[in-house]
Amino acid sequence: MNESINIFRTTTILTLCLLVFLIFNPFSVLADEGTSATETNPGDVETILPPDTVLASFNGQIITLGEFNQLWEEVPEEYKLQLDKSMILDQMISEKLLIQEAENIGLEEDNDVLEQIKKMTEQILVQVLIEREILDKIKVNDEEVLEYYEQNKDSFTEKEQVHLYNILLETEEEAQDILEQLMAGVDFSEIAKERSTGPSAAQGGDLGYLSKGTIIPEIEEVVFSLELEELSEVIKTDFGFHILKITEKKPETVKTLEEVKEDIIQTLLPDKQKEAFENLLEELKSKSEIEINEEALQ
Repeated sequence: MNESINIFRTTTILTLCLLVFLIFNPFSVLADEGTSATETNPGDVETILPPDTVLASFNGQIITLGEFNQLWEEVPEEYKLQLDKSMILDQMISEKLLIQEAENIGLEEDNDVLEQIKKMTEQILVQVLIEREILDKIKVNDEEVLEYYEQNKDSFTEKEQVHLYNILLETEEEAQDILEQLMAGVDFSEIAKERSTGPSAAQGGDLGYLSKGTIIPEIEEVVFSLELEELSEVIKTDFGFHILKITEKKPETVKTLEEVKEDIIQTLLPDKQKEAFENLLEELKSKSEIEINEEALQ
């Protein structure tokens, strides 16, 4: 609960600091880096002060060095480049002054305020309960990971792939003529750029790596039976007439358990945590005598 409040407090103070910084110092990030008001003599020895050192005091309130350092450590590094410690301290002082003023005018006893505090407290209690009893405790063990891996190996299998090149033409006569030129040694990519009507023409017919099962049936069997750099015969499909070749083959591979372990955990964990949460609710309800006025609920 304290952690959630600290995060909220840090965020609030940091937001105030950034607003002050952006409004009143819009160009300060462009200041000359060659000079600094905090430069020290290299010969000086750094003095480490105890955490209970009083950093500021006012109206019976104090801010200790330890309290300040705790907040400063929670400021993200990227923000520390734009803010200095005096701005953070000023906002800590402002926060305490505002709290004092709220207490002085009796807001601690205000019914609306008390109701909001009650609701916020309840939300934090539920949040921390779920974190500690569900999120922190419920894990996916190695046996569950292995079982899921064995039962779902197909999803971790990368099918056989080929790096495919294609020249698409409108007529069989044109395709046969192009095939003869290719067999005579004309460059495949150059002809693809000049003559192919397919969307890969600008890339020299390069369709990239394609897996078995993703290529139209009329040409898939031919594609995966080709040798490297071997030209196919002219193949007719609904798109036109194709001349194909492959430049590389990748055999079917199965990812190892170690490669996919984290993915499996992230797949199983939400459902396991959800089940634990539902079980917790059922257990709490079973221990309670819950009476519902069904008539009033209508």
